[in-house]
Amino acid sequence: MPLLRDIDLLMIGKTGNGKSALGNTILNRKAFVSKSSQNSVTTKVDYEVSEFDNRVIKVVDGPGVGDTRIDNEQSVNLVMRAMEFAISANPRGYHAFLLVTKFGGRFTAEDQDTITFLKRIFGENFVKNFCILVLTCGDCFDSEENGLTFEEWCNEQTGVFKELLEECCHRVMLFDNRTKDEAKKNKQLKDLIEMVDNLRWRDLRYTDENFQKAREAREKLMVEAKEPMVREETMTEISLIIQKLQWTQVNVEPEDRRSHLVDLQDRATELHENVLEQDQGTGALKDILHTTNSIQVTIADEIKILQRIIEERAKMDHKRENLKQEFQDKLEEERKRQQKEIDALYSQFKTVKESKDGGIFSSLVKIVKWPFKSIFG
Repeated sequence: MPLLRDIDLLMIGKTGNGKSALGNTILNRKAFVSKSSQNSVTTKVDYEVSEFDNRVIKVVDGPGVGDTRIDNEQSVNLVMRAMEFAISANPRGYHAFLLVTKFGGRFTAEDQDTITFLKRIFGENFVKNFCILVLTCGDCFDSEENGLTFEEWCNEQTGVFKELLEECCHRVMLFDNRTKDEAKKNKQLKDLIEMVDNLRWRDLRYTDENFQKAREAREKLMVEAKEPMVREETMTEISLIIQKLQWTQVNVEPEDRRSHLVDLQDRATELHENVLEQDQGTGALKDILHTTNSIQVTIADEIKILQRIIEERAKMDHKRENLKQEFQDKLEEERKRQQKEIDALYSQFKTVKESKDGGIFSSLVKIVKWPFKSIFG
């Protein structure tokens, strides 16, 4: 297999692990300025080229990832844009990623978080397929008197670091960026180039196409970064909606309550749609969406209950009206009957008066003594 004429490398890793110094060692000149590790995120992307053994080496110094978890929306946005620029800075793609870490420091779960973060930017398999693990501060290893070679030291590692070694198929190198020994510098660089050449069996570069395939994971990462802000804003609005709902239930009569509930339903729907839009279909805000959906369901249930109350009241009012009308009809019927009796009595009274018959008059008095007894019992 013919050797690569051009070698394109992208350096990535935590801020302060010596990426810029490594780039200078590979290029054999001071091309990059080391950045302070006090800043958790560095977003500037630099690239330089150099020639070695008739090979043109292009080194891109990618943005540094912070020393703490990247869960700040602004930091994630900055790193994401910088990584996109790093990919676009070399349209043909990269033969290898140099994943830079520092020898002598304990490889922690925080470092694993950084690897996970990078996977979500570049794709789940980018470590396995394209990464070479480079440990800087090689001079510290040389000063140790443990009698182990670097390969033997790697084989003794456990935990997270061992898992990373296995994932990148033991493509690991130790670099001394401080050495003045030209022979050592050349050997380090030759070993690195040989390792890059060995990646050519797949004849692949990491290109923009690979980067685009990881877009879904990056979008979810972006949404997760703004989740705390979305959660706070959403919970504030939900609290206000619940307070208004409680006030409506206590202070507004059922007949006037529906318009208030409809307004609250509109607010809840708008809130849910806003969170849904920010989620972008990633599922990163599913817990918040579950809460906003519950508020919508609660208000919808309140409207249904209110409708039943109004319907039952209408039925009762209708029943009362029917009873009232029925009573009035009976009363009118009784009044007419009594009127007939009174008319009859009056007719008889006139007869008595004309005949001046006291006995008949006495009997009439008994009849009219309680004319409404049939109504009231």
